[in-house]
Amino acid sequence: MSTLRFVFFVLLLPIGLLRAQPLADTLFTWQGYGQEGRCRVQLFRTPPGTDRAYVVVLQELADNPGPSTVADARYLVERVSRHFGFDPVDAYWIFHWGAFSFPGARASSKELFLRATFSRTTTGRLSAPRWQVITRAEVERLTDRQFR
Repeated sequence: MSTLRFVFFVLLLPIGLLRAQPLADTLFTWQGYGQEGRCRVQLFRTPPGTDRAYVVVLQELADNPGPSTVADARYLVERVSRHFGFDPVDAYWIFHWGAFSFPGARASSKELFLRATFSRTTTGRLSAPRWQVITRAEVERLTDRQFR
């Protein structure tokens, strides 16, 4: 019986580890009007009881040579959601700035999180974002404590 429990534990262990990780954590590039943009993208599932299926954190990087994530927000969320295979309406989009967003900045605990949500217009186009400033604690809650 103890061998069976051990095998069961070992088989379920990877599932538990997968749930503790983002679905994706990658550098994402897109073609802006003038130059290619670059940001870090982290994709998470939301916890049960949330009205959207995903949380996408877009980190503005100091070495981004192109448009900012906010300047290209609507275009960027369409591209990211198409890349990962979901509708942008089904996600909370969190735009994140910290010391990593500014060339030569010293490490700091100061950061800004803007949450954007989108809907579809009657013609099927993506609406303008609805913005809200949120806290790190709210980001952690939306990502089921997976955001670090």
